[in-house]
Amino acid sequence: MSDSPYIIDVTKENFEAVILQGSMQTPILIDFWADWCEPCKMLMPVLAKLAEEYQGAFILAKIDTDAEQEIAQQLGIRSLPTVKLIINGAAVDEFSGALPEGEVRAFLDKHISAEPPAPDPSQDPVEMAKILQSQGQAEAAIAMLREAQAGDPENGDIAIALGQACVAEGNYDDARQCLSILSDDDAKKPGAGVLRGMLSLSDADDNTRDEQTVANQLAEDAGNSDAMFQLGIKQALRGDFDTGVKTLMDLMQRDREFGDDGARKTLVSIFDAMGDDPRVGQMRRQMFNLLH
Repeated sequence: MSDSPYIIDVTKENFEAVILQGSMQTPILIDFWADWCEPCKMLMPVLAKLAEEYQGAFILAKIDTDAEQEIAQQLGIRSLPTVKLIINGAAVDEFSGALPEGEVRAFLDKHISAEPPAPDPSQDPVEMAKILQSQGQAEAAIAMLREAQAGDPENGDIAIALGQACVAEGNYDDARQCLSILSDDDAKKPGAGVLRGMLSLSDADDNTRDEQTVANQLAEDAGNSDAMFQLGIKQALRGDFDTGVKTLMDLMQRDREFGDDGARKTLVSIFDAMGDDPRVGQMRRQMFNLLH
């Protein structure tokens, strides 16, 4: 993944947030590429250079068509590289092949300027923060939410969004503070449940060991329930819920007594953290079947 806030690797998991929602705020230039494609390798540094030069006037979204074949098929990608410009959720222009920098610049300038759009102060700060996060600008999102909270300290939606943004950056103390100030009604909102679930996972996480360490421990000893437990937690904390749930279900099936039924309890926390994700229903049924 790029370190630039203007370049994002897109998968089916973040496609909606980055492409569909993000393009409502900022033009999105999608680069469809593959590792075996030599013209792709020629074009990619040109696009990256322009993304940096335009400083947020557009976001470069990179899609590996080998890894994301479903997206490529849905968008009718038949040759590589293909570049599409998305504005307000719709494709407004595209080109194929490794164009030289001057032609790419001319393509961009037909639709956007080199000056990034100014934030719209009338827009919901929670929605604006989500867009910033989808673009990899987590610090800017948190700063915006803190400012919004200072102006409206009783707003539970802002507190929940700020707490979730803090969790994503590993700032669990500030996230707990956001949760603690919620009113009884706001504490019942789905977003608050997501926040509680993530904080419960962080409480169970042994942060003295990283994911690779516990994975190595499990590889050396397949019966190491503690390593398996921590691996599932760490997978979920970085957003890989499917893998984390599978790891913990395997542990629950193999060693139900570990950690006072810790695998099952942690699975419940993951389901809370996933909010209204449609996968949760199926996962709960799988857990029920294992239990009974």
